[in-house]
Amino acid sequence: MKKDFNNITNSWLYKTSKAIGDVVIMSALFLLFCLPVITIGASVSALYYTVYRKYHKKSDTLTNDFMSSLKLNLKNGIIVHLIYTVFCALAVFNIYFAFCGLGGVKLPDWYTVVSFLPLIPVIFSLPFIYPLMARFSNGIKGTITNSYTLCMVNFPKFLLLWLIFAAALAISLVFPPAALLTPVGAMYLTQMITEKAFADAISVEKSRDKKDISEHETDSPSDEEPDTGDEYDSLSTEDQDNE
Repeated sequence: MKKDFNNITNSWLYKTSKAIGDVVIMSALFLLFCLPVITIGASVSALYYTVYRKYHKKSDTLTNDFMSSLKLNLKNGIIVHLIYTVFCALAVFNIYFAFCGLGGVKLPDWYTVVSFLPLIPVIFSLPFIYPLMARFSNGIKGTITNSYTLCMVNFPKFLLLWLIFAAALAISLVFPPAALLTPVGAMYLTQMITEKAFADAISVEKSRDKKDISEHETDSPSDEEPDTGDEYDSLSTEDQDNE
């Protein structure tokens, strides 16, 4: 009996069914906690963390991973989501005002181009912000700042992330049942890009720390403790995943 059970669990059909089932579970949890709208940011962070744990750490505790990350990032996720929502609403209104005017007031034609500028901070910070929130604890200001920096220094990756988001959204809109697969698929591709960017950033930070310590030891008396540079936000020392 045990041998038959092992044969079943080791079969390609069982493994394929389990893999699809795991994807559906993660996507369903994500969609469920997106329903309140205000929790979308926290839900995106929780999905990223769960996908990371599933495919990088080989974790099978999908629900526990999702819920633990959701609880941990709920407050900051809501605040960040509200910040971006309000900012985007104002930016869209600004664009509408530039093109259509309001109450008989019509702005100059040149302002139609300028009206798109407020969207730049959103476009150049959003792709990395929820992955950062899922993996590191740098506070809201630090997370937004680090996200903008990562987008700037990883411009090709930044463009690719937006392409992945757009493709996942388009597929889900054209074929709604795909929404049980596309969130995890998009997040898996996303974390392949972002984790490499995180690793590069951490490597740069460590190199900078070693250089600063070496220079301080050279310039300072030997009985003084070196400054380890703890004043700036650090990706390497704030990792939320401790396993």
